[in-house]
Amino acid sequence: MTTVTLSLPETQVIEWVKRLSPAGKRAILETLIPELDRFEALVDYGAARMRILCAERGIDWNSLPEEERERLVDKMLHEA
Repeated sequence: MTTVTLSLPETQVIEWVKRLSPAGKRAILETLIPELDRFEALVDYGAARMRILCAERGIDWNSLPEEERERLVDKMLHEA
C-alpha cells in the first residue's frame, strides 16, 4: 500500500470536519480527547449540580442565557 501525504491549510481541514456526520465528528473528538466519555459524564454532573444550586436560590438555570450562566458560575465560585 502506498502512502500519500497532502499539504492542506488547517482552515480547509476544519471546513471538511464541519461537514462530517455527527458520528464522524464524534469519532474525531474521541481521537482528540481519549477520555471523552469521562469528560462528558463530568460535564453532565456539573450541569445537574448547577440546576440544583440554582433551584435552591429560586433561579431557573435552563432559562438563563449563556452569558448569565457564566456570570452566575463566576459569582458562585467567588462566594466560597
